[in-house]
Amino acid sequence: MLIEFVFKAYVSISNSCCKTFQSCESGFRKMTTDLDICSNVENSIESCTLVNGMHLVCEYRNSYTTTLGCFVPTGAMHEMPEERGSTLFLEHLLFRRTRNRNQDQLEKALEEIGGRVSAIAMRHMFLFYGTVPSSEVNKLVQFFADVILNGTICNQDVEREKIIILEELFKMESDKEQVTMDYLPSIAYHGTALGNSIYPKTDEIKQFRTENLIEFRDRLFDTSFLTLVCSGPVCLNKLEEIVSKHFACKTGDSNDSLPEHYDKIQSCTELLEYRFSGAELRLRNDDEELGYVAVGLEGPSYEDTEAHFALTVAKEIVGSWSKKCSGANHNAPYIAHCAFNTDLCYMYKSFFHEWAQSTSIWGCYFVCKKLSLEDMIHVVQQEWMRLCTTITRKEVSRAINQCKTKELMLLSDPQSRFLDIVKNVFRYGYYVPIQQRIIEYEKITADTIRNVSQSYIYDQSPALIALGRIENLPDYCNVRSAMYLLRY
Repeated sequence: MLIEFVFKAYVSISNSCCKTFQSCESGFRKMTTDLDICSNVENSIESCTLVNGMHLVCEYRNSYTTTLGCFVPTGAMHEMPEERGSTLFLEHLLFRRTRNRNQDQLEKALEEIGGRVSAIAMRHMFLFYGTVPSSEVNKLVQFFADVILNGTICNQDVEREKIIILEELFKMESDKEQVTMDYLPSIAYHGTALGNSIYPKTDEIKQFRTENLIEFRDRLFDTSFLTLVCSGPVCLNKLEEIVSKHFACKTGDSNDSLPEHYDKIQSCTELLEYRFSGAELRLRNDDEELGYVAVGLEGPSYEDTEAHFALTVAKEIVGSWSKKCSGANHNAPYIAHCAFNTDLCYMYKSFFHEWAQSTSIWGCYFVCKKLSLEDMIHVVQQEWMRLCTTITRKEVSRAINQCKTKELMLLSDPQSRFLDIVKNVFRYGYYVPIQQRIIEYEKITADTIRNVSQSYIYDQSPALIALGRIENLPDYCNVRSAMYLLRY
């Protein structure tokens, strides 16, 4: 009865805001017809492939700093059974030492150019990058070339890193969201390569061997699989000259054989199996105050453009909320409105995580009191059913505008811009212009959301992870039965 009352109030508020949404929609349409700056940036992205197989992607943009890095299409899902944990160890040891310099010398080299470097290990990709003043790009490329071509790993470093990694895993246990979202793909893709977490078991860390890490690293850093991405005031010809110099590759021998390089990237994952399973994992701990739950469904691949953009919009419709959020009673998403008025949850967030080349997980994560879990998952699933049946044009318009804003904001942050280029090149083998993405969003209608939701949400088996005080969470069979409506 309380939920029904809140829903009526929500509909009333939504109707009163209809004109606001319509004016906002028209404003965005006007904006997308006059994106000269955006267009100039998009047209400055060039690429080529060197004779050693390394692929270069360069975006020329006016900036005082340059972000440059490399990615390889291998991660935890490509580890052999005896190599479990290699991706995580490599993230920690990548910049430790080379044949030419020790750790102190490497750190000093970065300090001299004012550079910052980072390495990110993922299930499907390994990425490392750095940001330096634009005048020091040559030295950053030299630094990365030394790490890639001359990097070494010794037993002393591995043994010391085991202690550090075990301490980090112990601290990570207090971050329930990170733990829950790491379990989710491991359960959803159990028994497949994508089920391999970046974080191995404690025993695997203790028994980890340096020889396995060296073998994994040598296989990982084959130059024919490396893609170097640069975003800053450096043209492609200049970048090619710098990279050829430090990677011992003749200049002038490059070509634009992008399909061949992308085929190599795809070959790393096309033979691996991605089987999504509707399953659950519950780790009940009555000493906890709250329950932490993530429920997800199998989403589309990158190639299914319409479904991918539609579910991105659907994610914005479901939205996110926490007690820290402002807006009080005037939050647009129905779940946020309901949560504020009924103290339904402490926070929730919809997510859309993409892995590998042909699969993804779309769903929702939330934190509740122990006696609110049943109501919360019911409200979430009812909202999902609404996406499949009665979603309105007004709500779709609001979500599309939010998606456009997020895309345009990538242009103002150099690091986000760099990561966006990496993500697109890894997915498609080329950069998808933001203007084109905005056009794809504008094609989405309420009918599109309903049709795509019917395919990927309605009557599908979810993967569910629950931690903490979860005795009030319904059985999996009840959760599964709420994924369809008998009256529809």
